[in-house]
Amino acid sequence: MRKNKPTIAILGLILIGLLFIGCKDLLIPGTFVLVNEFDFTAEGGIYYESINITEDEDWQDNKDKIDFVDAVGVEFFITSEEEANVTFDVYVDDYAELFAYPTTIPTTATHIIDGLIVEPGETHITYKQSLGFLTGIDRLKELAKLGQFNFYGESSGSDGTSFFIDSAKIIVTISASEK
Repeated sequence: MRKNKPTIAILGLILIGLLFIGCKDLLIPGTFVLVNEFDFTAEGGIYYESINITEDEDWQDNKDKIDFVDAVGVEFFITSEEEANVTFDVYVDDYAELFAYPTTIPTTATHIIDGLIVEPGETHITYKQSLGFLTGIDRLKELAKLGQFNFYGESSGSDGTSFFIDSAKIIVTISASEK
């Protein structure tokens, strides 16, 4: 009887291993962080960039398995050569190919950064900080789940020639699983 217990235990472990291997796609969901770096250039105080995270390898591998967007945040490195504070606003809207640089923010756009005050000099807005002041987050997550959207910015107190977004990132965390 003693010889059968180790054999049964080993067979049980093998069976559990086979079940796990066969069901791993159903048992293990994934969380992915997608980072899109972009140039946020300005003309006349209006900033614009078309965001496309659909070309990311993780997006491609999981696009049909996305359950929801867990979080979306931004990061900016800003240089202001102005003598006074500049107010910076950011909006998102449905992806649409623009044939000319926008001169205004579309009326359909959703406000996601409302009146961020940027002092003269260099400023770094971190991902963590952005999570504390982003608005319109449901719409932002909805657009991020689609993988493409237009990103607009507007500065007041500057004409776009002395207020620069040196670098920008949008960071999207998604959860995906086999359906």
